[in-house]
Amino acid sequence: MRFSACLIVKNESLLLSRCLESLRSFVDEIIVVDTGSTDNTIEIAHSHGAQVKYFTWIDDFSAARNESLRHARGDWILYIDADEVIDSVNAGKIRRVITQKDIMGATVRQCIPQQAENIVTAFYIEYCRLFRRHPAIRFEGAIHEQILPSIERIGGKVLRTDIVIHHWAYAATEDKKRCRAERNLRYLLAEVKRVPDDPFVHFNLGMTYRELRQQDMAIRSFHRALDKDDGHIKRELIGQIHLSLAKLYLESGNSAKTAYHAHQISTYEPDNPLSYYILATLAVTNNQFNTAIKYLEGAIQITKGKEELSPNADLNMSRIYLELGCCRSATGDYQGAEAEFTRSIECNASVALPHLLLGNCRFMRGDLAGARDMYERTLVLDPSREDAQRGLALCCRRE
Repeated sequence: MRFSACLIVKNESLLLSRCLESLRSFVDEIIVVDTGSTDNTIEIAHSHGAQVKYFTWIDDFSAARNESLRHARGDWILYIDADEVIDSVNAGKIRRVITQKDIMGATVRQCIPQQAENIVTAFYIEYCRLFRRHPAIRFEGAIHEQILPSIERIGGKVLRTDIVIHHWAYAATEDKKRCRAERNLRYLLAEVKRVPDDPFVHFNLGMTYRELRQQDMAIRSFHRALDKDDGHIKRELIGQIHLSLAKLYLESGNSAKTAYHAHQISTYEPDNPLSYYILATLAVTNNQFNTAIKYLEGAIQITKGKEELSPNADLNMSRIYLELGCCRSATGDYQGAEAEFTRSIECNASVALPHLLLGNCRFMRGDLAGARDMYERTLVLDPSREDAQRGLALCCRRE
């Protein structure tokens, strides 16, 4: 069973080597289609044994992808980008999947890490990335191209898998990401004129507007995507639209619309813990701490993979336990709050705040020695915390 990996690239010298190195151990050939690189991308591709082909860019990602398929000779094809890698565990899963005789394609989960301060540490997005080489299977769409529609048209079965491809979304500079978003906006506006009733195009337009911080335009595009839905768009994508709208309305202070869209998320994506987290955030703003506790516990259950769900977002558990502890403390449950702050520290012992709050709980219970210990640890982690200094002074005066 021969296996081809196909890429389209332009000026990817910073990332390409890592990607190709991850492919060499389990694919039989690598096809790299260059669309106009001016750095040493081509030399890097050759050094890893890739076949390099050339394609004049015509503002159409599908056209470039289909050019890579034209040169592939494998029985199966994986399409991948230069800023993605596949580890050995997932490479083995891929080789096993392509031995199945009754399928035409398979999905993978693209793992997109987030910045350290975010409540989400990584998102997972499901795509069909593996498929049999077949003349009728081709990419569609000038941007955010898809292979799945052509597989479905020929009646091909697509297997859902837990294979993960790691995407290094933050390897690009802020300037490069802004330029990419501005380019995508141009392409998507042209696509809207060509296919005005395609909800997938309006969804991607909303995501691009949001990346460019044009919030009102993003909201308008997401609502248009919902209005254009004829039942054929993936239910997970509808969930993502509601998630985006919930976040946008939360940022603008519209609680009613935030709550509506947050509830809708779980209807379409029961494996998304952010629906519960957003509802918990709303509850806290209304001082409904017991309600917030219920939602935060629900988010934890999904994140831990309970009820056989594969969460499509990994949460920053240190922060989740911290917020849960704050909610319990607000209800007067200091013992429960201590347990949550301890869990937060176990997830990340380098953060000062949970140590401080744990010290406050112990102080409230009269455990002055335990409180003093936490205040001292807080000051080791962050000597500028005046609240820890005051807490330490109070402990000393009362002992």
